[in-house]
Amino acid sequence: MNKNILIFFIVFLISLSGCIEPYQTADQNDPFQQEPFMTAQSTAPAPGTSIWTPVPVMTNKSELLIDRISENLTSFYDRKWNTLYQADELDCSRMSTYFWDYIRRNFQVAPKIIISYERQHAWIALKVSDVGNSTDYSSWNIKGTDYYFVEATIPRVVAEDNRKFLINDREYTSAEFYNAAIYVLDTPQDANDFHAQNSALGGWNQEFRLKKDDLDKIARLLGSK
Repeated sequence: MNKNILIFFIVFLISLSGCIEPYQTADQNDPFQQEPFMTAQSTAPAPGTSIWTPVPVMTNKSELLIDRISENLTSFYDRKWNTLYQADELDCSRMSTYFWDYIRRNFQVAPKIIISYERQHAWIALKVSDVGNSTDYSSWNIKGTDYYFVEATIPRVVAEDNRKFLINDREYTSAEFYNAAIYVLDTPQDANDFHAQNSALGGWNQEFRLKKDDLDKIARLLGSK
């Protein structure tokens, strides 16, 4: 075979190659702390609740997916994501809804929605087995399954760094705050349904559904330089 033709053929094959991470699904039978509740299967968000705004995935600093997610969340922090927070509006519930969808779409893993009536707060959970085992972040074992927590209001993957923060007029470290009675749900719609059935357990306004005004605020923030 002519040498030039051989070189062209090799370059052509290389151009067709690539690495696509397999889609991973969470175990639908995961138990959780305090009065277990889990839906039979994951479902998509309700129609008309498109919540994904693409943000460029940053350069990988690690082969672990959890590190890539953590680094990517830094882009939201740098754009002052926390300034969007508004109690009973674009709050922890709606921000958790946004990142549930964002992580699912951008990193092909199945996050969980966490509800804590004890803390009057909501956040995201990722199975360690889905995203990689790292000692850089705190993990919580929920009936035999290890999870990382993602705080949606900052946002960040939770780590025990001994920093203290104020929430609901009380000071906590990360370990103190997230060690609480929780409920684990598959989707924002599941969280909405669950809260509707158990709203007497907590007094804070909770809606796991983003409105157009929320999406407009997010788009303006992420579109700014």
